[in-house]
Amino acid sequence: MNRHLLAAMAAPLIMLSAPIPAHAQAAAAATPATSTSPEAAALEKLNAEWLTAYKTHDGAALERILADDFEAIYPGGRVMKKADLVKAATNPARTVSDIAWDDLKILVFGDVAVVRARSRMIGKTAEGDFASTNDYADVYVKRAGAWRAVSAHVVRVTE
Repeated sequence: MNRHLLAAMAAPLIMLSAPIPAHAQAAAAATPATSTSPEAAALEKLNAEWLTAYKTHDGAALERILADDFEAIYPGGRVMKKADLVKAATNPARTVSDIAWDDLKILVFGDVAVVRARSRMIGKTAEGDFASTNDYADVYVKRAGAWRAVSAHVVRVTE
């Protein structure tokens, strides 16, 4: 048999038998954190503080929760950085009269976590009243012992 053909046939088998990197093994082995885990409790608290900050115009809470390199993708493909989000949330022309969330899921992978839920918000802007339902996934990274949100992806839900 041709030596080159034999080498080409063996290459995929070698790739399949290669060891899986440790970080990939850890991610594959991660399981959802329970509501009793300290990490999940801390992330659940941050989620509540973040969403409540929209109602209370609490820019300081958002400054603490969001990493400096935070970026979010909102419906329509709009990208917002930390400063953009803090400015929008603290805008006095925008009020949130009610906000609620449910179906909260928290997945912890060592120093990285995903917080996923559905939120419902009612309020008013300069353009008029609004009501929205959104699914979101927030990515947190533990830096210097504290969880910071580094990314968010928000999808509008039509019910």
